[in-house]
Amino acid sequence: MDHKAILFSTALAGIMALPAMAVAQDKIGEAAFMANCAACHGVDGKGNGPIIDFMKSAPADLTMIAARNGGTFPIEAVYATIADAEQTRGHGTSEMPIWGNRFNADVIAMEGEYGMGKSGVPTAQARILELVYYLATIQAGS
Repeated sequence: MDHKAILFSTALAGIMALPAMAVAQDKIGEAAFMANCAACHGVDGKGNGPIIDFMKSAPADLTMIAARNGGTFPIEAVYATIADAEQTRGHGTSEMPIWGNRFNADVIAMEGEYGMGKSGVPTAQARILELVYYLATIQAGS
């Protein structure tokens, strides 16, 4: 496992190990998913959101990510797809927002460019990791 994969695995394990959170572990990232992803991907993640009739292409079935990857959930690839920090559009069409940019913009709006975390708004990385964790929990057969 390379350095980046270890970093993401460690960060994801850290999120999963937070017993003091007010949210049950199986709910981590669910609210973020519902607020940011469900309109396109559906509340069940199967690509059947209420706005699909207005989209040029159907959104992916997010419950089949592991199945499409030989039964392994690709943490780093999913993170990169959501963040798309290099704006490569590797996740498909430009219809999918670049969430890394949006989450960073949300944090900057609340904290200022060099904010000190006083608002409690999670960093873009933490928000994306929560989504990655949630997606891992909704995989078919899990």
